[in-house]
Amino acid sequence: MIGKIIKSQKELYYVDAKDKVYMAKARGNFRVKDKKPLVGDNVEIEVLEDSKAYITKLLNRKNQIKRPNIANIDQLLVFVTINDPPLNLYNLDKYLAMCEYLSISVTMMLTKIDLAPDEKIKELASIYENIGYQVVLIDNYKDFPKEKIREILKGKTSAVSGASGVGKSTFLSNLIDEEIEIGDISQKSKRGKNTTRHTEIFKLDEYSFIFDTPGFDSFDLDFLEDENELKNTFVEFRNRLCKFKDCNHINEPSCRVKEDLEEGKISQSRYKNYIQLFEELKQRRLNKW
Repeated sequence: MIGKIIKSQKELYYVDAKDKVYMAKARGNFRVKDKKPLVGDNVEIEVLEDSKAYITKLLNRKNQIKRPNIANIDQLLVFVTINDPPLNLYNLDKYLAMCEYLSISVTMMLTKIDLAPDEKIKELASIYENIGYQVVLIDNYKDFPKEKIREILKGKTSAVSGASGVGKSTFLSNLIDEEIEIGDISQKSKRGKNTTRHTEIFKLDEYSFIFDTPGFDSFDLDFLEDENELKNTFVEFRNRLCKFKDCNHINEPSCRVKEDLEEGKISQSRYKNYIQLFEELKQRRLNKW
């Protein structure tokens, strides 16, 4: 039987298969092959009695991210705030670079807009909307755009991610404010101030899933081995007619990216973070030797 892992706790996995949730353990051969099932994995299970099962096969993954450690994501809802907690554009741009590298689409969720000045909201939204990212403004306590969110999630497996305290749990409470069915388990989402400590998936309908994931404050750039690949993960640098095909947009002559930067067509903050990320990757590679 084929199912999807919707939650894990230590060595126990909850697998949704044919509208029923099974508590499953992985067969020993996973340890031999050094493969660990993740939330989001599609798996084959051998059903036992009392809604228990063994995971016998791990199906091919579409993708995987390590922080949070999940698999088979269609899109990420990346949560940011301007004031509470303070905005960290470096971490945001690093996370977006990772998503671009893994070909995971991103929707930015700008929350707690009631705590930020309108001009700051417009400034941040315009930076990312101008390079093609969808930015959704969220006030979790007033005029929550539930139907718009449901449309964004429809037919996809989405993950909710962002630093602790940005309002992910309140967002999920607003989104899932009725009893939802996960297999034969009916549960009410009672989130608010609690910090998520494990990863699980909510099934919104037959084809729509959403991960509830722990927050991240920082993470490594281990998805990239070579700093020369970084430029391909910044969407506004693509298809620029620089003099050199392999231009890294740093010290090279006749660089179209730097020209557009001077003309205000590329965000100064994005370029600054690109340079910092480039140097971080370069130093990590050099330190290996």
